[in-house]
Amino acid sequence: MAAVDPVADATDLIADRYPDARWALLAGSVLDPGARTPGSDLDIVVCVPDGAVGHRDAVRWRGWPVELFVNTEAGHRWFIANETARRKPTLARMIATGVPVAGSGDLVAALQAECRALVEAGPGPASEATLEDARYGVTDLLDDLAYARDLGEADVVRSVLWERVGHLALAAAGRWDGGGKWLLRELRAWDPGFAGRWLAARYDDQAMIDVARATLDAAGGPFFEGYLRQAPVVDDVPAAAPPVVTRQAARAILLDGDGRLVLIKRTVPGRAPYWVTPGGTVEADDASVEAALHRELREELGATAAVVRQVFVTSQPKDAGVAVSHYFLARLDTMDLALRSGPEFEEPVRGTYDVEHVDLHDDEALADVDLVPLALKAFVRANSHALLAQLLPR
Repeated sequence: MAAVDPVADATDLIADRYPDARWALLAGSVLDPGARTPGSDLDIVVCVPDGAVGHRDAVRWRGWPVELFVNTEAGHRWFIANETARRKPTLARMIATGVPVAGSGDLVAALQAECRALVEAGPGPASEATLEDARYGVTDLLDDLAYARDLGEADVVRSVLWERVGHLALAAAGRWDGGGKWLLRELRAWDPGFAGRWLAARYDDQAMIDVARATLDAAGGPFFEGYLRQAPVVDDVPAAAPPVVTRQAARAILLDGDGRLVLIKRTVPGRAPYWVTPGGTVEADDASVEAALHRELREELGATAAVVRQVFVTSQPKDAGVAVSHYFLARLDTMDLALRSGPEFEEPVRGTYDVEHVDLHDDEALADVDLVPLALKAFVRANSHALLAQLLPR
């Protein structure tokens, strides 16, 4: 039987699917032969060039189940900040412990060092509000379990209470939290004795009650009377500083005379085909966002169109700000693909740009189309009839 080499297999996968990756790291228990099981997967964090579409992908490769966490460095940093604010360092830990399988180690060294320091430092003490919420939840569930009459309801309450006790213990100790198997791993890393008692209490009501009460006492005691959460008064909510827009894009929800949505099928080395609406970045010399859209339609489709109005907007984190995409409903007037002139058609490494049409009169036409971003696909499917109605001759 051939030797199992997850690092080599991960390296080949990234070379095949993400040849332009700036760097990639293989993480998880698969790196430890003693912890690896026949069901272990390859957890791979991939950093793609700025402007690429971040995504999470699940595939199979040479018999391995693979989970891919793909984003730009700015996108990865956004997820790290978001997760650690919730006291769960999932991505930070993968980056901190990952083994390079693509790109230069120098490119990821600084981020790995930051993540190692972050994971080792821990989240710090939980806020008073966080602890009160957790204490209140466990206190309330203990009452529900004590007075449950329905065996099914009691079993559900028992399960939720058991998990909540684990989360409360970690919050009270100022430790990282975790979900699923990571809840147990975090408990064992903090206090193996508590973790053992907590596990043993899962199917023993009295033991569970004892562990829950002891955990409550360590966190400040049961908490019910006096628990209060006030909704904010709108006039008292301070105005947040507006985020900086670091990039703008103009895109068209472009319909032809037959009510067909004009899309571009992107086939890029290293990932499954996906579809986008025509459009692109607003350049400094564009007179307006709408002017940028007309320019992009000429470059990408050799097309002219009548713009109806902006109907949708999306954003994503980019370079300490947000990248905003404006989507305009537009009616196709002319299209001649021989007139395409965008720079993307001169660089084979960018893949192919094939024009396709989807009939919006068919409610299921978009169901199996990987239109990105997903929020746009949901918007178009939910509003297809309204979009068509706005393009009818008046």
